[in-house]
Amino acid sequence: MELIQKLNILADSAKYDVSCVSSGSSRENSPGGLGSGFSGGICHSFTSDGRCISLLKILFTNACTYNCAYCVNRISNDIPRATFTPEEVVDLTINFYRRNYIEGLFLSSAILKNPDYTMELLLKTVKLLRAENRFNGYIHIKAIPGADYKLIEEAGMFVDRMSVNIELPSSASLKLLAPQKNKEAILGPMGYIKNKIVEMMECR
Repeated sequence: MELIQKLNILADSAKYDVSCVSSGSSRENSPGGLGSGFSGGICHSFTSDGRCISLLKILFTNACTYNCAYCVNRISNDIPRATFTPEEVVDLTINFYRRNYIEGLFLSSAILKNPDYTMELLLKTVKLLRAENRFNGYIHIKAIPGADYKLIEEAGMFVDRMSVNIELPSSASLKLLAPQKNKEAILGPMGYIKNKIVEMMECR
């Protein structure tokens, strides 16, 4: 599959992950025109000092092993599937950054094989960006519920922001609509991330 096809699929799949602000526009540039409102994966977020920044917002994969009733990417849904490699995400991010399309990356993912495997891929991606390509732009990733805390912690060392999706408000509703998930796997990483942030602030 061509990289542009993957981008179209995985940018579209990421639009349901509400962690950024965007206009919802999909207006393309006309011949001889100036500017574009095309929605191909670029959205907006705000930094702690109030600046609005443009982000490449994508899923690493939408090929999910889970079958959550509320999710468009559930395994039983008949939709186009795609998966990036870490190198492809790095190349897209750096090339978009160099063209001044974006100032950073928002990266989430469906569950590919299992939570640890998926988190390892996200970790490899951010490590390639920061350590090998010396990318200093903004990075926000989603921690994968159920993944080993050590993977989550290491990934947190390379990003500016990490968050976890709160899937459903109660254990009963989660069991009904997402039986492969449990509340502890979702709340656990949230508490772990918070504690690590507190630890780092106390060490300063």
